[in-house]
Amino acid sequence: MGRKSVDPRTLAVTAVMAAVVFVLTSIVHVPTPARGYIHLGDTGVFFAAFAFGPWIGAVAGGVGTLLADVVGGFPLWAPFSLLIHGLQGWVVGWMSRRWSGVPGLILSAVVGGAIVVIGYLVAGLFLAGAGAALGELPMNVLQVVGGAVVAIPLFIAVRQAYPPMMRFGIRK
Repeated sequence: MGRKSVDPRTLAVTAVMAAVVFVLTSIVHVPTPARGYIHLGDTGVFFAAFAFGPWIGAVAGGVGTLLADVVGGFPLWAPFSLLIHGLQGWVVGWMSRRWSGVPGLILSAVVGGAIVVIGYLVAGLFLAGAGAALGELPMNVLQVVGGAVVAIPLFIAVRQAYPPMMRFGIRK
């Protein structure tokens, strides 16, 4: 059985994108009713998934937000963040590779955003109760819409400025 090694460049890009998501999630904490917070990390998750595909998007989104929760004093949310933002990154990366152009980016951002909103609604029900979880819905929608509104044009600009970026994260 041949064992495939991870390309060091892919590993480096994954680590850098997880760090970017961590920083974007950590720099702004706007408290929410469910004892969580909204943040800018979705911009990084969307960008990582658009630029580097589903696996880098999943790892960057899940690990970056998990670490931000642990370091930022929200450890109860960390497992949920790992799953929710990891799934968001994977789905957005997978969809944006299958449907090209701006419509594909928007569609994948909508589906990825829905994963976050629904995921945190369910997590909020467990951690804070129905009232707080429902009160958090508009803020989570704002978070994902804001992330997509920034990430889509940012990705398009970076892709035009540096087309080789699209080679990272693609399995042949």
